[in-house]
Amino acid sequence: MRRIVCIMAMIFVTASPLYAGFLEKDVVKSDWFKVGGDFRVREVGFNNIITWDKNNSADQQHFWRLRTRLYFQADPIEQVKLYTRFTNEWRYYAKPKNREHGLRDEIILDNAYVNLKGLEDIPLSLTFGRQDLIYGEGFLILDGTPLDGSRTIFSDGGKLRLDLDQTTVDFLGLWNTGKQYFAINKNDEALGAGDPPGRLDSQTIGLFGAYLTNKNLIEDQKLEAYYLYKHGLTSETDPVKWPNNNINIIGTRLSGPINDQIKYAGEAAVELGEYGDHSMTAFGGYAHATYTVTDCPIKPALTLEYVYLSGDNPNSDNYGGWDPVLARWPKWSELYIYSQVPEKDIAYWTNTQIYRVKFGVVPTERMTVDLVYQYLRANDAGSGTGLFGNGKDRGQNPQFILKYAFNDWLSGHLWGEYFIPGNFYANDDDGFFARWQLLAKF
Repeated sequence: MRRIVCIMAMIFVTASPLYAGFLEKDVVKSDWFKVGGDFRVREVGFNNIITWDKNNSADQQHFWRLRTRLYFQADPIEQVKLYTRFTNEWRYYAKPKNREHGLRDEIILDNAYVNLKGLEDIPLSLTFGRQDLIYGEGFLILDGTPLDGSRTIFSDGGKLRLDLDQTTVDFLGLWNTGKQYFAINKNDEALGAGDPPGRLDSQTIGLFGAYLTNKNLIEDQKLEAYYLYKHGLTSETDPVKWPNNNINIIGTRLSGPINDQIKYAGEAAVELGEYGDHSMTAFGGYAHATYTVTDCPIKPALTLEYVYLSGDNPNSDNYGGWDPVLARWPKWSELYIYSQVPEKDIAYWTNTQIYRVKFGVVPTERMTVDLVYQYLRANDAGSGTGLFGNGKDRGQNPQFILKYAFNDWLSGHLWGEYFIPGNFYANDDDGFFARWQLLAKF
């Protein structure tokens, strides 16, 4: 199977520029219509630090992921843009053997939106439909479909943008059911015919609010401020873990350069509302600064970062656990997200402090190499039962990341992580994560 995957990747890499040229010359050549996409190949292997699956099938895995995306974009007039993207991700598992991923035999409508721009004297634009949304560093809004990994990240809803030169305000209205509507798989013969197996989120989430971005209030600095309201519905499958919640989120982010060698970013937010039968008060934020030796050919850079995400004290009537909203993705670790499952769910970042150091170099114009060390702590200690110890030391997480751009349309990376658990866990082994990737765009 590995040989087949490698041959497929080589054929695609060789044929992509020819195919792209064919599209441009003979099929699409138009100022108002575009066709494109990408093909991503990944081989992944990891050993989770805690055994949360009784058959151990989820804790030690080795598999390939082949994701294909194809998009169509039409701009019939200057004020109108139509965009549609279809995605398939086929997976083959070497470990555990004979496992078939529930989403591998389907094509999903990944994006489908209309963008309407105002006339020259009307600084408004409206984007509605299925779309990818990322704000800031993805601290609260990035992935609306966390349960299928990086196959898709879309949200369903609308975004109304007010653009006032150096200031933009986005008014958001999203409703993510977590169900796979508009997909074709072996059980469905037409788009939208039922709900295929597997969910894209653990609960239905409605998100409403406003996000402001300003670039001139503070010279050379970017200021972001937001108010968001999250309405999470009680889960039909696990109402205890996922109760009804109504959360008001107020936050701000500031970023920019201090001088030619130092840049920084920081974000802080408070969450107030109701979580199940309890009132809720939670806090979250991060701050990091990077120093770069700009006059050195390989541009060595040192980054220091601190992350704080509040935890819930079970002895308090007030719920204090940070809710990541639409930010359940491997922002700080590709490996550690699997160890979060017994606490809540995969990539559910909460009750955590991270002390992070990153050293990076640029050996060549097309290559970057990063060495990362993270020390993770919990704000509230483990329960002392089952998988958990009674300490606050989550563990240590060194990482190695190499990225290389072969040309304008082909890139790849090597990613490795190791995790040494602390006393937050009970008698568990070290964990590791390894991945290589090739990504071709056409």
